Amino acid sequence: EAVVSTQSTGELKSSMIAFYSDREKCSLFLKLIGGKEEVLHLSGPDHMLESLCGYLFQITCGSFFQVNTAGAEVLYRTIRETAALDKQTVLLDVCCGTGTIGIILSEHVKQVHGIEIVESAVEDAKKNAARNNIANITFHAGNAKFAVPRVINSIRKSTDTRIVAIVDPPRSGVHADVIACLRKNEMIAEVIYVSCDIKQITDNIVSLCCPTSNRYLGDPFRFQSCVAVDLFPHTKRFEVIFHFKR
Repeated sequence: EAVVSTQSTGELKSSMIAFYSDREKCSLFLKLIGGKEEVLHLSGPDHMLESLCGYLFQITCGSFFQVNTAGAEVLYRTIRETAALDKQTVLLDVCCGTGTIGIILSEHVKQVHGIEIVESAVEDAKKNAARNNIANITFHAGNAKFAVPRVINSIRKSTDTRIVAIVDPPRSGVHADVIACLRKNEMIAEVIYVSCDIKQITDNIVSLCCPTSNRYLGDPFRFQSCVAVDLFPHTKRFEVIFHFKR
């Protein structure tokens, strides 16, 4: 890290562009830290495209995307099998990011609602859905604790409607308010929780299953199963898929 003036920033940008000018398929970004954090696109395409499970995804700078594509396909297939999705299922993709899980599973369910707090990721998700001609998916920008009740109220329900929430948060898990929201909305029959660090999400898991209280209203979920997927070969890390039902 270095402190640079506006003038030296301009010189740095010029020197970086010149240095990488002969590289093919090179996208160049400069991240400025200190004060207002800013990412500048200097040259090359501002995004890349990646194929996953037969779908094409746009990935922009700063977007999260699994780097092990083959492993990610196993992960998403296992999520689908664990949730036993069908055409009566309405899927809530909580912490949906750029829409990867919801888009891949959309063909197996009645409807998908993706919820994500990062607005730029939601814009990418909408573009990815359009790119793949997905018609039964809607994305919502906002905090999950406010968005989930609003989405559930908008769903046209029938006696056969089954609402399943898939939660695939950052490593540290989700805020306790989000767990409380999932508990309170009893139309959510099942939760699939995906984590790459089970130590950090212990509180989330306990809160999903703890007895009803003033903090956690609604019937508790009950643990059904968990499956580990080796997404990071030759390391101690792995993804775990937890399955909970009311």
